Amino acid sequence: MSFSHQGMLMTDVDIVKATVERSCLCNTTLVGEDRDLLILLLHYFRRDNEAIYFRSDANKQSKEHKVYDIKLLKEALEDDVCNELLFIHAYSGCDSTSRIFGIGKKSAFQKLVKSDPVMKSCASAFTVQNKSQKEISELDKELMVNLFGGKSKDTLSSLRHINFTKKVASAKAFVTPERLPPTSSATTFHSLRVYYQIMVWMGMANDMNPTDWGWK
Repeated sequence: MSFSHQGMLMTDVDIVKATVERSCLCNTTLVGEDRDLLILLLHYFRRDNEAIYFRSDANKQSKEHKVYDIKLLKEALEDDVCNELLFIHAYSGCDSTSRIFGIGKKSAFQKLVKSDPVMKSCASAFTVQNKSQKEISELDKELMVNLFGGKSKDTLSSLRHINFTKKVASAKAFVTPERLPPTSSATTFHSLRVYYQIMVWMGMANDMNPTDWGWK
């Protein structure tokens, strides 16, 4: 990705901030196709804002549109979960980060709401400013092992070997690499990009160089 892509990363934030500012004066509806907007609205909404609604136009073939009441959603989820949703959304794949093969947003979110300790630890750490690359990378490797059903003592390399052996033993066709847990190196770069994206969303990336966080 080039540096110019940061402008696109910021656009959604600017749209949401403008929506929240307007909601101080009157009820406001944001219409958009991007799920990023919904997640960011939940993060930036404050109790003293007037009602904010998000109307999703993602399904253009249908004449029906989903409308979300941001205030009610935030009250149901509570502040901590709304902040941690930034991590879930970026980690499981958004406009600027890769999707993990076989790991969907639903399964990641379920781990969060069930207070899985590894998921909660990562979600909390990734929304805190000035974390080191090493700390972010190590937390992500622990979470990746957890998501692919590994044990706390497993490494990504050992888990890849275990999963490959099991799949080869039962497979009737070639076992493709994407069906295995990602490599340690790929996981590191994924974690760096996710952390940078979250810092951009939270307005904390001003002193961060994108090339230090998995970007080109």
